[in-house]
Amino acid sequence: MRLMPDFDHVPVPHHPPSEFLSHDAEARTALAPLIETLLDRLVMAGWDRRTAASALMFHAAGQVSALSRVGRPQ
Repeated sequence: MRLMPDFDHVPVPHHPPSEFLSHDAEARTALAPLIETLLDRLVMAGWDRRTAASALMFHAAGQVSALSRVGRPQ
């Protein structure tokens, strides 16, 4: 298990969102240790890693869906 990364010091992106591939790659790199640690902690608490990862994907997809609805009439 890894040491807990510092959630208060997440790296800033060096590429603007308009450079989608580079910006996306940076986001993935920044998130990877945070997600691994979160999953490790959930497993330590008794959760199945696959279930925890699936729940994380569910919530991430919800964020994407919510952002897709911004500006659309309800």
